Amino acid sequence: MNLSFQEKSAWGSLAAMIVAGLWYFPKAFVVVRVSENPIALIAISVIWVIFLVIIETIYHTVIAVASPGDAGKSDERDRLIDLKAERNVGFVLGFSLLLLVGWIVAQSVAQSVAQSVVQAYPVPHPLEIVVLVLLVMTLSEIVKFFSQILHYRLGS
Repeated sequence: MNLSFQEKSAWGSLAAMIVAGLWYFPKAFVVVRVSENPIALIAISVIWVIFLVIIETIYHTVIAVASPGDAGKSDERDRLIDLKAERNVGFVLGFSLLLLVGWIVAQSVAQSVAQSVVQAYPVPHPLEIVVLVLLVMTLSEIVKFFSQILHYRLGS
């Protein structure tokens, strides 16, 4: 299977985002539920970002060394695939953030209307909202990489 540098990059970035997300988000949600202190969340967030940077750097260095003539080059097809993927990211990110804000507003209204609903569905803590926004952004990036791979595989 002859993959271009951009397609290899999308595969590596997709894998890195999924692995890092599966490590980060369960820990982040536990931290914000256990403590209202943002220091622990900041600490694991910094570790998450450093992990992503290291993995992406190593992976891109390996694929650039493996195919030196292909690295950094992009043609019209690559740019078109990137634009299509960015369009998909925009839809996913916009729709997901709209749903998230709507859910938070609905929780706030439910809390002010009925006390029984408050016990079942509490309004998220501000740090929990931050983690939810990061989750939405991460999922949209995963959609971007998956969309790029799909377009490369379909030949568009």
